[in-house]
Amino acid sequence: MNTERTALITGASRGLGLALAKGLSARRWQLIIDARDARALEAARRELAQHTSVTAIAGDVTDAAHRRALSVAARAAGGLNAVVNNAGALGPSPQPALLDYPLDVLADVLLANVIAPLGVLQAVRDQLKPNARIINITSDAGVEPYAGWGGYGSTKAALEQLSAILAAENPAWRVYWADPGDMRTQMHQDAFPGEDISDRPLPEASVPGLIELLEGDYKSGRYKAREVGQPQRGVNETRVVLTVRDFEAARKLYQDGLGLLVRDAWDRPDGKGVVLSAGRATIELLDQADAAFTERTETGKLGDGIGAGVRLAVNVADTQAASAAMQLHGAHAVGPLVHTPWGHFNQRLRTPDGLQVTVFQERGVELEPEVA
Repeated sequence: MNTERTALITGASRGLGLALAKGLSARRWQLIIDARDARALEAARRELAQHTSVTAIAGDVTDAAHRRALSVAARAAGGLNAVVNNAGALGPSPQPALLDYPLDVLADVLLANVIAPLGVLQAVRDQLKPNARIINITSDAGVEPYAGWGGYGSTKAALEQLSAILAAENPAWRVYWADPGDMRTQMHQDAFPGEDISDRPLPEASVPGLIELLEGDYKSGRYKAREVGQPQRGVNETRVVLTVRDFEAARKLYQDGLGLLVRDAWDRPDGKGVVLSAGRATIELLDQADAAFTERTETGKLGDGIGAGVRLAVNVADTQAASAAMQLHGAHAVGPLVHTPWGHFNQRLRTPDGLQVTVFQERGVELEPEVA
């Protein structure tokens, strides 16, 4: 029996669809993806296939024959755990007022944003597994009366009502209509022609919330993607800010070495920056004696780890693999892989900028540490 998790994501060659596909591929979801641009879709498939099984089918979700092809792929994959209706259409750019909106164009936008998502679900309904998740990507334009957004906004409002009724009629599924917020995407740029949208977050900022909906235990309903899973009070994020000498080398070390997702990035005349999601973050406070004990445990000696004052400790699934990946991208081992007295498998590394990083694997796993 096929026990793999499989998701169908439409419009996955760029923007939010591609960002979500990358996030799920890193979590070993099998993927079925589509887009109208065959060349861009193939480039996405090649990138994603480095991490998981990917089926890419070029086509337009407004085409019934294409939707049938998606159903065939879903059957071949053993069924679907999730469908993400991300593909859609903006309409004219700039957006015209409703009284000036070409009705034939509005019909096309309705077809892409409302009828096609339902058509996808009708096509794959027999391939949806029990408790399947369905995410229909919506927008605040579907609930707020923004002047000049009547065409696009009315289609998203229709999609939201369609989603709510779908949830009421199919309680065995979890149906979410999820608002990803403003994003630095081509569609958003098309909506604001000539404007600088560099202050908008990258679509990756909305991915953790969407993954939480797909993997968590949330009731059907409307959600803002960037608020899903966030505490309502207290600290929402702990961020360690590092100033580095070689930005690109450091970005590859943390982004590629640890497989972290980009939440935001900028390249301005006054400097470059990137924000990487690192799962759950904590602050660990040690007194001098405990810090010395930890350093002796991980490195076999006392060095400059205490005096540096800042050290990163990253909880990973596989210490050996994470350490090897980081060393491949510029770090070097300060000490051997050790089985600590508190039951973890740790290895201390040093980055090219001199920061000490401990990668550790929690107890309850089988691993043979290296001999010091």
